[in-house]
Amino acid sequence: MRDDKQQGGRGRRPDDSHRRRAQHFKLEINDEEYLAGEQSGSQAEPDVIHSYSSPQTRKAMVASEKRALKAEEKAFRQRSREKGKRNRRLFTVVWMSMILILGVALGQYLVTGIADMLAYQKSQVNVTVEIPKGSSTKEISQILYSNGVIEQPGFFRIYSKLTKADGSYRNGTYEIDTNMDYEALINYLQSNNNRVDTVKITFQEGLNVREVAELLEKNGVCSAEEVLKYANSQDFNQYNLIESIQNDSDRYYLLEGYLFPDTYDFYKDEDPQQALGKMINNTNKKLTSAIREKAKALGMSMDEVMNLASIIQAEAADEADMYKVSSVLHNRLKNGVATGTQQLGCDSTIFYPYRSKAQLPADQRDNFLSRYNTYTIVGLPPGPITNPGSKAIDAALNPTNSDYYYFCHSADGKAYYAKTAQQHQQNLKKAGLTQ
Repeated sequence: MRDDKQQGGRGRRPDDSHRRRAQHFKLEINDEEYLAGEQSGSQAEPDVIHSYSSPQTRKAMVASEKRALKAEEKAFRQRSREKGKRNRRLFTVVWMSMILILGVALGQYLVTGIADMLAYQKSQVNVTVEIPKGSSTKEISQILYSNGVIEQPGFFRIYSKLTKADGSYRNGTYEIDTNMDYEALINYLQSNNNRVDTVKITFQEGLNVREVAELLEKNGVCSAEEVLKYANSQDFNQYNLIESIQNDSDRYYLLEGYLFPDTYDFYKDEDPQQALGKMINNTNKKLTSAIREKAKALGMSMDEVMNLASIIQAEAADEADMYKVSSVLHNRLKNGVATGTQQLGCDSTIFYPYRSKAQLPADQRDNFLSRYNTYTIVGLPPGPITNPGSKAIDAALNPTNSDYYYFCHSADGKAYYAKTAQQHQQNLKKAGLTQ
């Protein structure tokens, strides 16, 4: 007979909650994972944290991993510091070497440059150097170097810039001693007085501005176009003779009459303003105080004297004839209205600023009318028509005392004078100027 308690214990069912938990628990192991785990066995990484490790194990492994990372970072920083020290030492060596090399080179450059600047122990040789018009300091330094005047063109340019000499050099041909220091050399090249490329030109009495310009161009002084431009500009108003002119807008060339005929020394490729200024200065000297006082006594301005003298220069056959021609012109200017001769009627003024009709531009030959034409205007023209010489100026101030109002010349230069128009017509026939 069985014990009821024992029987009851064996025969009792588990409650429903245990049964439900048992039903929901399920362990699945993939065959591949099982085999991989079996194969790896003891080869698994000890520092891998498995999901089934205990919290204490995972914490210890994380701390170990952090310590390893810190140790590795520390080692990396140490290696970097050591490498940086080596690089800095190398950079310092390279940098100091470069400074040393540059210092030696700069020192050598300064020594040779200063020696060249002071012309130290340089032999004296006279050389001819040509500086073209418009040359820069760099170009000039190379010219001086190629001719043996300097040895350091770069140092010369630096010195020139520091002394503010740039832009002040003259063009032209110079004879230079090679033992000149920089200061002396620069001063030498800043003055036209040291140039040797001079040209001597003689201007005959009676040339007009256009002919003066052509002669300057022919001799290589400056272009005719530049001369004519300056001859009608306001660039010479610093001269009293030019500044006193009141009707400059009526004139073809403002400087006409004030370029005194003489022999001048010019430089090749000279500035036209300087060349013309040289001639005006000479005119100012030639018009002495005695001449100016005489003009004032006659009630004439110097511009009127030069105007009248220019016509006398163009019309007279010779110097002796100038004084009689002057008397005719003075008589007309003084008594023209009373005698019907208020127009001077001089052929030399018809085509001014040209010498003759043949010189006129082709498109103007049939309709050209000069505002200087003394057959159509009364009294003196707006300005001189030539550059008169001393004799013509003297004749303008000292005419022969006569009652002539007409003159003419034959082809061979013989002069004929008349008091009346009827006598003048007879003289024209004698001179072969009419039928």
